[in-house]
Amino acid sequence: MNSFEGKNIVITGAGSGIGAALVSISVQAGANVWGLDISESAHEAVTERGGHYHKCDVSNEGDWQSVSDEVAESLGNVDYLFLNAGIQTAPSKAPLSDYRFEAFDTDRYRRLLGVNIDGVVFGLHYLLPLLREGSSIVVTGSLAGVVPYEIDPLYAMTKHAVTGLVRSVAAEMAEKGLRINALCPGGIDTGIIPEAQRVEGAVFMSPEHVAEEVMQLFQVEENGSTWAKVSSSKPMWIMSPPGRKRS
Repeated sequence: MNSFEGKNIVITGAGSGIGAALVSISVQAGANVWGLDISESAHEAVTERGGHYHKCDVSNEGDWQSVSDEVAESLGNVDYLFLNAGIQTAPSKAPLSDYRFEAFDTDRYRRLLGVNIDGVVFGLHYLLPLLREGSSIVVTGSLAGVVPYEIDPLYAMTKHAVTGLVRSVAAEMAEKGLRINALCPGGIDTGIIPEAQRVEGAVFMSPEHVAEEVMQLFQVEENGSTWAKVSSSKPMWIMSPPGRKRS
């Protein structure tokens, strides 16, 4: 991980789960880490791991403008960007019936779109001018973004949108000397997993293991690819879009 020494990394959803794990790993690798999160408790989670905390509601353009201005002033540029913040349709303690489409709630829906889609689009838009040639972007997708996820169809919709953006914007990023890829993991032991899914025999990957995979993705030469990760014991692999065969 010596290639991360002195590099500047910005992470959204940095207060918990994969984001917090990546803060730790990145700092240990010698990187300068800016951790963005909306919760006040995230301040301690980021700073105690050695990162710089900045409060940011990823669905709010004003917050992103503030982040962009402060990153430009403090760091000058960004080498690695991890657009990771995400939520599911209902709170984790809600019954699975609350995740069904028939339980549609407009406020929850708007918040879901704001975090899972706007958070990626705004982050890419506002930090793009600070990404120098050779920089790498990783977006947290989900297996729910490439295959059906009947438990939470609206969440699946947002993750399909994210993988579609990554695949479609890659050529434009390449023109600027940038790479963008999506990591689409299966179940991870984080706070957004519905409690009702934590049944006997269910196996979830650790956030730390997935964060290690993000560090690998930062360095791959692939661009516009969707990387699946289903278990800690199996390596990542590229999932090709329908109709496209890998050479």
